[in-house]
Amino acid sequence: MSPQIARSLGFRRALTLTALTAVAPGSAQVLTGRRRVGYSALAIWVLTVVGLMVVVWRARSDLAGTIAAVADADTLLVARFAILVLAVGWVSMFLDAWRSASSAPLDRPRTVVVAVLNVALLAGVAGSAAYVSQVLGVSREVVTQVFDDTETSEALEGRFNILLIGSDSGDGRFGIRPDSLTVASIDADTGRTVLVSLPRNLENVPFRDDSPMQDLYPDGFNCGDECLLNAVHTVVEERTDLYPGSEDPGLDATIDAVEGVTDLTINYHVMVNLGGFSSLVDAVGGIDMDIKAPIAMFGQDDAYKQEYIKPGVQTLDGNQALWYARSRVQSNDFTRMGRQKCLMSAMLEQLSPQTVLLNASRIADSSKNLVSTDIPATELGQFADLTLKARGKQISSVSLVPPVVNTSFPDFDVIHQLIADAIDGPVAPTATPDSTPTQEDPGTPSPSPEAGEPTDDDLGDAANNADDLRSIC
Repeated sequence: MSPQIARSLGFRRALTLTALTAVAPGSAQVLTGRRRVGYSALAIWVLTVVGLMVVVWRARSDLAGTIAAVADADTLLVARFAILVLAVGWVSMFLDAWRSASSAPLDRPRTVVVAVLNVALLAGVAGSAAYVSQVLGVSREVVTQVFDDTETSEALEGRFNILLIGSDSGDGRFGIRPDSLTVASIDADTGRTVLVSLPRNLENVPFRDDSPMQDLYPDGFNCGDECLLNAVHTVVEERTDLYPGSEDPGLDATIDAVEGVTDLTINYHVMVNLGGFSSLVDAVGGIDMDIKAPIAMFGQDDAYKQEYIKPGVQTLDGNQALWYARSRVQSNDFTRMGRQKCLMSAMLEQLSPQTVLLNASRIADSSKNLVSTDIPATELGQFADLTLKARGKQISSVSLVPPVVNTSFPDFDVIHQLIADAIDGPVAPTATPDSTPTQEDPGTPSPSPEAGEPTDDDLGDAANNADDLRSIC
């Protein structure tokens, strides 16, 4: 055999061994006579592929159970260890196949091609394993640090009621005087969601009969103009005598107040650090929003900045999304509540499984500083399933805002009926722009919309009470 033919056959053999290892680790060893090692590696590979197929098949029929199993801290630890072991084994198969291929005569160009191909595949396997291991590690930290509660709560009358609390991230502000309060009432079968926004300046809020706060405030939280809904936390945060054994009496009292206002029993709460929310939006590459009118990106103390989110369809980064949700300059609390609903609706629609998967590491890392909740890890599968069911469905909303609700002297029987109607199907009448009080800052002029163009208040009024948020936002 001529040297040229020998080099050609050697090159073909090297490529074959590399390709076999890439497709079915161990097959190259079987081909080169190391059958025991080869068959062992192939058996492990087949078992791994079959295991992944079983997980995918189970996820198609029982997504909630699959996610709950995968979200278990011990499962994540075992999976991380298994990924590293499999990666080391696969890399060993590549190196062994490369060594076997190197025994054949090759000229320099072909040697370089084989080397580059093997190094690329080795880097791909090692890099992918390192990334997956990192995602599993960070996910396990989130499960153990954020979803560490163990007490579960069953659906009540076919619904889960989740209290979403937005809290400023400044010093001493996390969990104190919540910036926003929204109850997401979710149908336990279909995922249909109703968002109920509660004004933080709601006065005279009642407490249910079984609440410790009922003894202190039998006629509601009526100790003056400072006794607003979002002040309940501050007033009670040190009262462990009212809530023995509680880590956060103020939060428990706030939940009691929300239950009194809405006549809904809260299953779980999720407290979102608004500062950390910005990093979550950045982690998923931004959120697409249709901005109806300029949104001020400054407060009264830094009005000189005169920065705005401009009208039009655009992708908001984390900082812009945060201002979209919280800006009150040249606006008011009620308009802001409508914007927050639009933002939640957009995130539900746009955070697809593919987006979450591709950004899993950054999402998990931001979640550690973003969320505080009493939802246990065992319930993650169920709520992930409901979230997927909710995508594409209409999201209804009801807000307790003027003129339907007088926040200073609210009629809580009317409020209970508004919420019950929204959950049953029909929604409350939509507030008109002229009837909603504003809290504008005359010292910070903003760009004026053209005549006939929608304003920020128009959006807020429409979104606060809507059958379908997507059609409004």
